[in-house]
Amino acid sequence: MSAPRGAIQRFGRRIRFRILWTIGAFGAGASTTWYFREVIFGWLLAPANGKLSPYGLPIFTSPVEMLGMAISLAMKGGLVVAVPVLVFSIFGLVSPLLDPRRRRFILLFLPVIFLCYLGGAAFAYFVMLPTGLRFLLHFGTNIAIPFISITAYMSIVTAMLFWLGIVFEIPLVMFMLAKLRLVSRRRLARFRKYVPFAAFFLGAIITPTFDAVNQTMVAVPIIALYEVGLFLAWMAEGGPRTMVRTAKATIGGFLQGLRLRLRRSS
Repeated sequence: MSAPRGAIQRFGRRIRFRILWTIGAFGAGASTTWYFREVIFGWLLAPANGKLSPYGLPIFTSPVEMLGMAISLAMKGGLVVAVPVLVFSIFGLVSPLLDPRRRRFILLFLPVIFLCYLGGAAFAYFVMLPTGLRFLLHFGTNIAIPFISITAYMSIVTAMLFWLGIVFEIPLVMFMLAKLRLVSRRRLARFRKYVPFAAFFLGAIITPTFDAVNQTMVAVPIIALYEVGLFLAWMAEGGPRTMVRTAKATIGGFLQGLRLRLRRSS
């Protein structure tokens, strides 16, 4: 009885350590974001190019609105730091239960997940937000003048950064499904004809505008990402090995036929 109890106690200590480590990461991220909040707000406001109001800056209509937005930004900064720490902490707990091959695979795969998410957020920040905001803030300015609140603006920016980061995970999800033998590449390829419709539907949901240009700018990368996912699924199913075996068999058959012809001619 003492051995299982000791193992449970050690496991409990490991869980507490990882929880405290995650909480510390959240606190560090939130504190850092709060300290540099003016710099971060400036970075997030840059895609609007000073067109949120005649004064160039967004407005706030409540005495506590700006304070609440700063606290919300700090909380989101804490989550940005804490989530990777939490994911690696969970991996540290379950890794002893995995065989070395799967452990190495997951350990190499986790950074790729975060890099793909950062790629989607970068696409939103450098491509989608400037284009979409330019259209929104210039539409109907001969009728009304924009006075955009900081809350309304930040909700659009954070939604775009979050959802496009998620969208860029599509190839990795398809790769994992094929690697775990849950879905085959052939079955995924059957849905290819529905992908454009789904891509434009997601584009209409994600983009802050309803014009075809911005929706196309989201839909085209989604379609391309699906094709990348099909290629990765093919790789996960051993496509390169199958291709090499097929090439060897084809070349071998050709050489064997050539030798037979040479023997007959001689």
